[in-house]
Amino acid sequence: MRDLTPGTRLRSSFLATDAAVRKDSRGAPFLTMKLVDRTGSVDALMWRLPDDLLKGLSGPSYVGVEGQAHEYRGTLQVKVERLRVLGREEVSEEDYLPTTEKDRKVLSEEILGAGRSLENEHLRELFESLVSDEELWTAFCEAPAAKGMHHARVGGLLEHSASCLKIANALAEIYPVDRDLLLFGAIFHDVGKVRELSWNTGSFAYTTEGRLLGHVVLGERLVASHVAALPEFPEELALRLSHLLLSHQGEMEYGSPERPKTLEALLVHLIDNLDARTAMYLESTANVGPGGWSHHENPLGRALYVPEE
Repeated sequence: MRDLTPGTRLRSSFLATDAAVRKDSRGAPFLTMKLVDRTGSVDALMWRLPDDLLKGLSGPSYVGVEGQAHEYRGTLQVKVERLRVLGREEVSEEDYLPTTEKDRKVLSEEILGAGRSLENEHLRELFESLVSDEELWTAFCEAPAAKGMHHARVGGLLEHSASCLKIANALAEIYPVDRDLLLFGAIFHDVGKVRELSWNTGSFAYTTEGRLLGHVVLGERLVASHVAALPEFPEELALRLSHLLLSHQGEMEYGSPERPKTLEALLVHLIDNLDARTAMYLESTANVGPGGWSHHENPLGRALYVPEE
């Protein structure tokens, strides 16, 4: 969370998530939660619970908090002294959605420049068709890349796609790959997230079609619909592109109907995985000081170490 350091006094409002009441070694109850705002999240604990908090919070809740930040075993935490549950009428929900700190205009220009410089006229025309769809492109620039795993923030999909594009550009200089197909796939492999997720209700959630079909199928269908509107688009190229989109998760247990079977599909899968896992590390250790360890409960399923400077 931005600008929060040990010793900082807090008196502000947050979205409290993952709240649970536990007991310490003496059997005394305490409340654990994450405090979230646009700049990120921080773990928080509260002891000496009033009666109305002995059963915790009923799901994600907006709360007014007074407390102090401190460091515990190398990790930044907030010791909450007072907490009041706020009504929705007291807050503007968009103020509590994590948002990328990167300039979305700069990121979008990077992607637009790359797409419009593709040498393959069919992929360039397809790219233009997708970004000219105002509703789609607006959603692509706003959507989170995930509900919670990585880049779970407004603009997260754009941020993830721009990073994947940079990696793809580097790999295209090393391997005998169809550069334009690789770059196109790096940009749009997760485009189905614009339909899988919602982010306009004060939180990130899965849509009904997202839960039933998933972003892999939704993304391939979306791109295929734009391909179908281009009568000169080569059938073989359309097939390779569909395969890349359908296989980018890598394994069937992770949501891919197929495993990657072309070089471009394999590289897009690896690029996606590289950027996602790097983000998981960075996000899980954001509040960990040098020489400290993150919690074991994070998307990578292990405690993560931050080397001493």
